[in-house]
Amino acid sequence: MNQFPGLRVRRVPRYALAFTAALALALPMYAAPAAQAAPTVSTRIAGYSAGPAKVALHGAVTLQGQTQRLTGRTWGKAAGTTVTVYFDPDGARPNAAVRTLKASSTGQFRTAFNAAATGRWSVRLPATGTLKSSGTVAVVVTVVVPRPVSSKPVSHWNCPSWAPIKGNASSHIYHLPGQRFYTRTAPEICFATERAAQQGGYRRSKV
Repeated sequence: MNQFPGLRVRRVPRYALAFTAALALALPMYAAPAAQAAPTVSTRIAGYSAGPAKVALHGAVTLQGQTQRLTGRTWGKAAGTTVTVYFDPDGARPNAAVRTLKASSTGQFRTAFNAAATGRWSVRLPATGTLKSSGTVAVVVTVVVPRPVSSKPVSHWNCPSWAPIKGNASSHIYHLPGQRFYTRTAPEICFATERAAQQGGYRRSKV
């Protein structure tokens, strides 16, 4: 019996009640996941080096260091951590990750690269579930490109200014500027220094 005369009560269809009940059961499945705790353990990369400071083109650049974690007030090894090596080719391109490697059981890591260009080398230890991220300073390694010691002539009679010594291929004699036959010699090869000429199997003209 309706206790409120004049108030019309509408019945809710059974299918609507069933849908509402099913939705209530399903909602916990779509609840937002709990926020993941932020890393709390500080880290650092100790003893980092990249070198040598100057290296010949295609020579080896070696990077090494040790990953460490802070326990209380003491720094200790961070065994088995993963580090990423970054290289910035002297500002020519953006800094980019070039290799990922795993530290040893003592936290040590070491790797080498073929030196192709001057640039800045750095290493970064990314954050994990418990470890905070850390990184090194960028160390500049200069790649030295050796100057050529010999060249082809620039014309029938002349050598380039940086390699003025004329070499005669048939006699294996070289002529220095100012020597008697220098201007009369049509060089087959030109040398930058006497040492380069001698290492090439040539001997100095006597006049």
